[in-house]
Amino acid sequence: MLLWIKEVLAEFSPRALKVTITLIAVAAFGTYVFSSGLGQDNTVKISKPSEPNEQSSNIDSPKIYVHVAGSVKSPGIYQLDSGTRVYDAVLAAGGFTDKANQASVNMARALNDGEQLVVSSESTGAVYEGALSSSLISLNQASSSQLEDLPGVGPALAGRIVDWRTANGGFKAKEDLLNVAGIGDKLFASVKDLVTL
Repeated sequence: MLLWIKEVLAEFSPRALKVTITLIAVAAFGTYVFSSGLGQDNTVKISKPSEPNEQSSNIDSPKIYVHVAGSVKSPGIYQLDSGTRVYDAVLAAGGFTDKANQASVNMARALNDGEQLVVSSESTGAVYEGALSSSLISLNQASSSQLEDLPGVGPALAGRIVDWRTANGGFKAKEDLLNVAGIGDKLFASVKDLVTL
């Protein structure tokens, strides 16, 4: 056997012999590395990302300021989250007083920054006596959403009031409300003391 190996090796030049030995060594080393890794678990493990901190994921919502006046327990200016409803503002002001006319405001309406919300009194339907006259809703200046504060006035009717005002150059008297489609004597009686020109 050794004689045969010597005869084979004798046929190679010294340079070819070095190259052959180098190739055999590289092949042996590669076989060793490959075979030693077969017994290991080479699966890729993907870990679930950690849950973000609840507080860090919450983005502070913008704030609005609302002046709550009239028949509420704690009238004043309140800082509330944007998108807050009239219901939330009334709760922030301590809720209705015993004399409050709860139907005088649309509890589901969204509030705007800088708005004044006035809750009228049950006994007279008029604005709470402690509120300033500026708290009355101006028929000629109020936005559609502000007009919705009036009892019985929803988005559609508020839009018709604004349309009538635009088409007729404004309201000259409170009684002009009777010319708006959808406002009859009963509704007019419930809002006439809550509005101004």
